[in-house]
Amino acid sequence: MSLKLNIYFSKYSVFNSFINKIKKLVLNQTKKEADRNFFLFACLMTAGGFTWGILSVYFNLTKPGLIPIGYVIFSIFNIYGWLTSKRKNIHKALQTFLSILLPFIFQLMLGGARSTGVVMIWSLFALTATLAFYKGKALLYWLFIFVAFLGIVIMVDHEIEYVTPNQLKDHHIFNLLLMINFSMISSMLFFLSKFFVDQQLKTMDELVESNAQLVAAEEEVRQNSEEIFVMNDTLKDTNKKLEDAYFELERNKNDQIELINQSLIESIDYAKQIQSCFLPQLQRFNEIVHDGFIFFKPLDAVSGDFYWFYQKENIIVIAAVDCTGHGVPGAFMSLLGAESLNNIIIAREIYSPDLILNELDVLIRKKLKQETTNNKDGMDLALTVFDTNAKTVSFAGAKNPLVYIEEKELHVIKGDRQPIGMFHPDQEPKKFNKHIFEYTSKTCFYLYSDGFQDQFGGEKGKKFMPRRLKETLLKHHTLSMKVQNNMIGNTFSTWKKDEPQTDDVLVIGFKIK
Repeated sequence: MSLKLNIYFSKYSVFNSFINKIKKLVLNQTKKEADRNFFLFACLMTAGGFTWGILSVYFNLTKPGLIPIGYVIFSIFNIYGWLTSKRKNIHKALQTFLSILLPFIFQLMLGGARSTGVVMIWSLFALTATLAFYKGKALLYWLFIFVAFLGIVIMVDHEIEYVTPNQLKDHHIFNLLLMINFSMISSMLFFLSKFFVDQQLKTMDELVESNAQLVAAEEEVRQNSEEIFVMNDTLKDTNKKLEDAYFELERNKNDQIELINQSLIESIDYAKQIQSCFLPQLQRFNEIVHDGFIFFKPLDAVSGDFYWFYQKENIIVIAAVDCTGHGVPGAFMSLLGAESLNNIIIAREIYSPDLILNELDVLIRKKLKQETTNNKDGMDLALTVFDTNAKTVSFAGAKNPLVYIEEKELHVIKGDRQPIGMFHPDQEPKKFNKHIFEYTSKTCFYLYSDGFQDQFGGEKGKKFMPRRLKETLLKHHTLSMKVQNNMIGNTFSTWKKDEPQTDDVLVIGFKIK
């Protein structure tokens, strides 16, 4: 007898220790209001599942009864996992999802809404309860899931009446289940509503208490107001003097800013004039080509992109250059590039495009002292040289391509991958490649910088992209170059809309006799 008592008390002690451990876990993990609300919701839904499981067994609905019984078993393990695991959101989401899903499945297994007393309204209770422990967009996700399940059940409800168990065809049992279902849901919704009302009352009590504290503070402020009024008169006099001094300072500052701004504008305008002196005169372009245009749209008053062309007897050189940077820094690079091309092509009479780029690379590296200063400025360009006697064109490019169109077919010759300049101590300078081919007077040539294709715009605010630029050139290439210039400008403005211009833009199109 004594041994049996010891075993009994030992088992009771172990059970009591386990219960105490669970209580401690619950108290530790439900300190936050949202966690406490979720735990209560899970317990209520588990109790509801247990009730439906008992009713299913009572009415000999064995197979459908596996749904609520399985839910109860899952809930017990899931709630324990939620209490002990660090990944609480997963357990919370699983509990909520199955709490919404299983009433629908249970209803379908019982033959639909007409035979089950609308069991699926348990999902409505689960959905409503999420207000107590979810916030923001998560609530909309659960609402979407509920509506999706509801729509599925409504669509198939009239087609599954044949699976209704015989026990539920008895209207007495149906009415009993309906009464039990609505009674339990009404009770739970009542307590859930009471919970929210209690929360509001608690908030109101806190507001009343805060209001009392504010009233006390207001009284203290009122008692000190006389001193403040006295000090206020003194502060008004001081403030008046400060305002006068501030306005005087502000006026002087604005005058200085206006003078500085005017000086900057004049300097930039002068820089623009200097830059134009280094570049060929734009009106001379159509004197050396059969038909052509230059669409040039700097981001600022001065540009890092520049066009360059030159003719001597039967040799015509045309280039589109994109220097690093834009505005004044880019303009300095453009002056350096234009002066270097003048030196190489005009002064030294080098007309092979690959040799021109090789010499230009050496000059830029040397003038920027890149080997010693680690300066990484440079330029990308596409350069063409035409021999009008031999009807040949040779091309070399530093990253930028040559696009030409013959017989309504667009061709692209890519430039070499290395730029001009942009010294890197781990890379040896590479020689540029030359491409040569014959042309006709109907061949359309196009050179451009990356400003057009990199411009953001359109309906989705994306880049124009090289593919769309080539499609635009091919679409309009049969028109005169003057009209193409207008089409290019309209396309750019339409694409950009209200977006800010991102870079200098340069597109050159032409035909050579």
